[in-house]
Amino acid sequence: MTSYEGKILIAHPGMPKDNPFYKSVVYIYQDTPNGTIGVIVNKVSRYTVQDICADKKIVFLDNNAHVYHGGPVNPNALVLLHSSEWHSANTISAGHGMHVSSDNEMLIKIAKGHPPKSWRLFGGMSMWQPGQLAAEMAGSWPYRIENSWCVAEVPSDFILDLHHGKQWQLAMDISSHQLFDKYFE
Repeated sequence: MTSYEGKILIAHPGMPKDNPFYKSVVYIYQDTPNGTIGVIVNKVSRYTVQDICADKKIVFLDNNAHVYHGGPVNPNALVLLHSSEWHSANTISAGHGMHVSSDNEMLIKIAKGHPPKSWRLFGGMSMWQPGQLAAEMAGSWPYRIENSWCVAEVPSDFILDLHHGKQWQLAMDISSHQLFDKYFE
């Protein structure tokens, strides 16, 4: 069985515009027999980190840090994808030198001037039931191949540091190069 942990899924170019994953890049940070979990890394929400902190009565002065729309599942859940040198109360490995945290302490630490070297905060996540992602990848009924995904491996700076507006097209380019390279190894 193929594991997608530590890889990105890139929405197929033929995906309909009304699909919530249209032109999405999803980083998969957990892929187990119980299901698959990731976050959409290139869709900025209308909220800033300052908005979220203010709602929790935490003073955060940077008004430029955005919250990303991580996916359609549990949109009020906050997930911090970040570089591995930093930890919070609930931190797990997320592959490629990254970790994921999800607790109240993470916002307090960041607001007090102790952020990870690189990070993105997400509201919500993307999840697949066991076997669902494999069926989507194969285009098996009820899924169609134009609703499928391209796959690529990228370094953590692509996920955490690259401007979100460039990620989908660059991810498509990387995926096609990696696919092409497999035939000439």
